[in-house]
Amino acid sequence: MGKKHGPNKLSNDVETHNTIMGQFVSEGFVLSDGLSLYPVGQGLLVISGEVRCLGGIVLNVAKVLEIVRNDSNNPIVQTVAYSYNASLEGVGNIVRYDSPHDHRPHHHVHRFDVLNGDSDGTVDDVKDDGWPTIGDLLSELRDFYYANFDRLKDR
Repeated sequence: MGKKHGPNKLSNDVETHNTIMGQFVSEGFVLSDGLSLYPVGQGLLVISGEVRCLGGIVLNVAKVLEIVRNDSNNPIVQTVAYSYNASLEGVGNIVRYDSPHDHRPHHHVHRFDVLNGDSDGTVDDVKDDGWPTIGDLLSELRDFYYANFDRLKDR
């Protein structure tokens, strides 16, 4: 079995995203999918925008895909950079996953105890291929929502 974040056909990535997002929408957790896919330069595509969820949870996505092989109408792509930031609207951050960058050379996650006013959070490295897909993070956020349902239900 290949790595979770290994190269993949763009059409497979898009189909998987649409299927998983459709499941979250149909179950009622995702209220709107505002993500867009567009080219930004030679050999690069970006997925960006926001996903609005129950409880005032907003997921902002900035993800860069590199075309590693251009197979006519269905290029092979791989994620080369990303930042997924989930926040509680008007309150603060819940969690943020980032790819390696200048001040942190490994995949990492920032976690915040947002419901108790934590704006500093903690930072932990994410090992190997363990960083989440957008679907994985939506599952994590859904779990957060239901674990805190009494505090979030009227948002």
